[in-house]
Amino acid sequence: MRAAVSTLVGLLALAGVSTAAAAAGPHPAAVPIAVVSCPARAGVAGLSPPPIPTQLSAAVAARTAARLRFYSDGYLVVLGPTGWTCTGLEAADGGESLSVFPVGQSDPLGATTPGADAEAVTARFDYTGHGPGSELVCGLFPASVASRLAEATGGCTTIPAREVVRHPSRDVATFLDPAGVSGTGEPSGGTNPASGAVFFPQLAREPASVNVAKVTCTPPKPLASLCPSIIADFVGRARLRPRS
Repeated sequence: MRAAVSTLVGLLALAGVSTAAAAAGPHPAAVPIAVVSCPARAGVAGLSPPPIPTQLSAAVAARTAARLRFYSDGYLVVLGPTGWTCTGLEAADGGESLSVFPVGQSDPLGATTPGADAEAVTARFDYTGHGPGSELVCGLFPASVASRLAEATGGCTTIPAREVVRHPSRDVATFLDPAGVSGTGEPSGGTNPASGAVFFPQLAREPASVNVAKVTCTPPKPLASLCPSIIADFVGRARLRPRS
């Protein structure tokens, strides 16, 4: 478990999470990776998703890139294992989510209780000015205004004792839920460990609402080595979006 956390933190440095750590070693060259288009459900009638590119670049090793594809519904984009399927949601309240999972499996973000052997990469983008967004970050950033909002609405769950949390920078928290631990990861608690990160910009004075993002990687064991690259790429892209 400690090795997995160290690898994740190291690759997050390459995504800009830790400038000092990133400067300590060479960065992988950016390589082009094909984009798989995902259907998007819209909570607002008549909403049309933005155009989806046919390929994007990622700073990953060539041998890793060959096992990955980008998945996008036009709103969110995330790396995932090649050959999987995907679906997205643009909610009426402004929250966005994208699920990538094996063909034949149900959407883990759409299921009340994902299967015990659920495999997925999931991504969320939200804002802390309402319950769902504040709940996204409250457990990993307990001193924030967003956390107090979540607690006031009864939506902040306790981080499990066996969940491993690290803060490689002020605005990023990484998490690792071992098999059988239902924690921050979506999905988590099944036979596959879940790792991921939450991005919460720490501004000089926290405004009433901040844009936040979360990614979870819950793969079968043969694909677990892809998670650090998947997570690091998502965090890097989240940094480029408006902060509020």
